[in-house]
Parts: sequence; C-alpha cells; structure tokens
Amino acid sequence: MNKLIINKIHLLLLALVLFIAACKSTKQVAVVITPPVKISQVDSVFALMKNAEYKYEWLTGKFSGIYKVDESEQNFSGQFRIRKDSLIWCSLTVMNFEVARITVTPDSIKLLNRIDKTYFVSNVGFINDKLNTDVDFDMLQALLVGNDIPYYETDKFDLQSNNTEYVLNTVGRRKLKKYIKNDEDLTKVLIQRIVTDKVNNRILSQNLKQPKNLNKKMTATYSDFQDVSGLMPASVEFEFVGVKNIKLTFKFTKIIKDKPTVFPFTVPAKYTKTN
Repeated sequence: MNKLIINKIHLLLLALVLFIAACKSTKQVAVVITPPVKISQVDSVFALMKNAEYKYEWLTGKFSGIYKVDESEQNFSGQFRIRKDSLIWCSLTVMNFEVARITVTPDSIKLLNRIDKTYFVSNVGFINDKLNTDVDFDMLQALLVGNDIPYYETDKFDLQSNNTEYVLNTVGRRKLKKYIKNDEDLTKVLIQRIVTDKVNNRILSQNLKQPKNLNKKMTATYSDFQDVSGLMPASVEFEFVGVKNIKLTFKFTKIIKDKPTVFPFTVPAKYTKTN
C-alpha cells in the first residue's frame, strides 16, 4: 500500500478508537414545532420509544462504510458480531486487506493493527481518560443499533413535536444509582436530544454532549430501517465535532439475528504491544 492510503487507514483506526471513547420524496412538508407538552405525554412518548427498541441477544453481519476527517476520505468494509451486554467484535478491511480486528467488552478494548503488526490492550477507563469522555460499553452497543442509552434517568426530558416526529430534550441526564459501579459514574451527565418517528417510534437521530466538554458533540443518525425480526437501521452515520470534524457512515448488510457465533481474536507471536 502506498503511504497516503496507509495514513488514511491510520486515521480510520483512530476514528474507531474515538468512537469507543453510533423515504425518497420531492414533496415538501411544512414542519411546525409545538411548545413543550405535559409530563404525562413525555412519559408516554418515552415508553413508546423504549418499547420499539431493537431487541436481540446475538447479532452478526457485514458492512461497508466511509470515513471522513475534515477533507480526507477513506472507504472501508468489514464484519461485526455482537453478543448483547457481553462483547462487540469487528474486522475492518481496506482494499480487500484486513487492517484491524477489534473487540470491546464492558471492561476492556483490544485491537490488532495488521499494518504495523502491533496490538493494543487496555480498559475502557484508560481510553476515556485519554480522550476526556465518558463512553462505556452499554452506550456503544445502544448507539450501534439505534437504541436509547440504557441505565440513565428517564424523568429529565421535555417534549416537542412536529408533523412526523417527537423531539425529546434533556440538559442533565444522570446514570441511575443502582447501576453506578464507581465514583466516576457519579459524575456522568448527558446533554441529549432524541428525535423519534411518530409512526414506528424508532429513533431517527440523537445528539450527545457532556457538560465538561460542551465544545465536543456526537450526532448519530439512523435511516433505511429493515425488518430483521424487529426494525433495525441499515444505514447509520456518526458525526463527531471537536478539534477535528469526523464522520463515520455505515451501511449494514446480511444482518443475522440471534444465531450464536464465535469471536476469533488471536495475537500473532511476532506482533508487539503498543500504547
């Protein structure tokens, strides 16, 4: 591979780590935003959204994608495998060559860099410290399939609506006490905006910010919902705004639900560990 492609691949690997640190018509429809509605209505909309979430125990499939950072762009493809609440596995390919293999658990992240023949092993807390974020495994697996982030307060939202969508807003959503594992969890607060479809109650987009990092935000956008024993978005886009503007777009294909699988991850003897 030439140097330019290798540099782009390195940037793509960095974007994946940052992530761990998410109808065709010409007719114009007038959109009218209404004032916030009563708490009882907020609860009802939130309950409909939670009930419509994509539910699974195992999930496997393939994807193609585009990674953009500022003016640079790189196409990629790969495979993913998920066991709910346990492990996320991903193989990343560029130009028919596997450039990386990644596993994420609630406590750890492992990465094989096939280009440099190195590997990386760390805990999620280390990544968050380096990137100054509060991302955890539960948040990651929810964002990948377009679900709400679990184990956070549900009573801090206000609600607006237009012709086709509900908009849920919160400026201080905290992790529920019974799911707090350490002192760091006590400080986790999300500023969040969720847009849901009024017909199927699935999340169309969600915007996340943290009070300590107001200059950084992430937006996840979901479309092309497919019926895979439940509605799952086949197109997912993550946009990160901060020091650099990073965009990751995924197109999921051959999605298989609830078929047990394996998660191969072996470090070759000649690979060296890196930080």
